[in-house]
Amino acid sequence: MPKGLLASLFALAALAARTAAAAPPAEQLLADAGFSPAEIAQVENGGFVTKAIEPSSPRELTAGFAFVVAAPPEAIVRQVRTGLVDHVDPNTVAFAMLPANPGLADFAKLTLAPDPAKQAAAYVAAKPGGALNLSSDEIAAFDAVGSGAAVPAVEQAVRQALLARVQAYQAKGLAGIAPYALSGGEQRSPGDELRAASQAAKLLEKYLPAAYQMLVAYPGAPPPGTQETFRWTRLVANGVPTVALTHGLTIPDGDAWVAVQRQFYVSTSYNAEQAIAALLPVPQGTIVFYVNRTSTDQVTGFGGSAKRSIGSKLLASELQALYRKVGKTASEKK
Repeated sequence: MPKGLLASLFALAALAARTAAAAPPAEQLLADAGFSPAEIAQVENGGFVTKAIEPSSPRELTAGFAFVVAAPPEAIVRQVRTGLVDHVDPNTVAFAMLPANPGLADFAKLTLAPDPAKQAAAYVAAKPGGALNLSSDEIAAFDAVGSGAAVPAVEQAVRQALLARVQAYQAKGLAGIAPYALSGGEQRSPGDELRAASQAAKLLEKYLPAAYQMLVAYPGAPPPGTQETFRWTRLVANGVPTVALTHGLTIPDGDAWVAVQRQFYVSTSYNAEQAIAALLPVPQGTIVFYVNRTSTDQVTGFGGSAKRSIGSKLLASELQALYRKVGKTASEKK
């Protein structure tokens, strides 16, 4: 199950000439998100409280919860920017932060471990609708590498494909994300899945419209103070070695922050992921309201509704375990 690792830190933005209302304090925002007074009190007293999130597509698993971290929002944001979630996630094998204008050398440490020969063979034999998420052009490029190619040659082709995806996304946003080739000539568009997930962020649209617009129209003009990060990650998703590309955003709003973690490419297991969280200052430190939306074809077809329900519960359970560690680490390092 993907970890996606971060989310959207909503808050109270002091943007000039804003047309929407200022974001509310933590209690009001949680109430707007559907938390009862008793649930809000439970959050304030240190509990993890889950909230059902309506999926934005038939392929979407969702998880939502709120909790307190004993550190101010800006301290959490500093750690998020350096890969806090990947550092504490037991499913992360390796990761590297990328510069603003990455090159092939920035992927040099990305390998096909733990079984390079097996994974290299899977890439050069990839077909539409197979286990690997690849575009038609990527499948053709790996086919051209050849079935007898040495592992280093295949790893270099993987790095080139990942770099091309980062550059296309940075240039064109969601429209630049190459769709995955499916059997029968069909395609699955991670860009469309992420667009639907972004458009479902109604509280962000209401209280922080500039941040919302950046999500749906990236790479448009960012709100003042916005910082971006990019990274590649090797992880284990559903027991399968996986490579992901992640775009992180942190957007200040007074003493509060909005943070987004968007996995715009995932090599296998699921299609894409977007997490949005609000980091809201309170006397105890920070209340975090976190929403994760993960697109996967594994919950479609017969019994899709039941699959989504079960999958979302499993996702929420695993993410809660992860973010308990994140909160503990952030508190200790404040």
